[in-house]
Amino acid sequence: MTTAPARPAAFPRFTGTEPCRAPDTDPDWWSSSNSNDRAAAQLACRRCPLATFERCLAWAIDHPTAAGNAIWAGTNRSQRAQLRRELTTVAKEQK
Repeated sequence: MTTAPARPAAFPRFTGTEPCRAPDTDPDWWSSSNSNDRAAAQLACRRCPLATFERCLAWAIDHPTAAGNAIWAGTNRSQRAQLRRELTTVAKEQK
């Protein structure tokens, strides 16, 4: 049985209710080099609706260059790289 190659995740559709879109949050937190700002972004991501959080994480994992060093779905670049390695390992084991 052959499996069709997976397509990269589409950019998440935001509704405007996500913490990263809230008027009381600083949009710079997600790309700041300041550890306090990044921690605030990661904490805010925990309040995100699950479906949006999952789409955001999938996009960031599938698009490492575009996601860059920013916080996506509460993860940083190195956390997403680790998740990518783990997902690759699982996919290979399932073949």
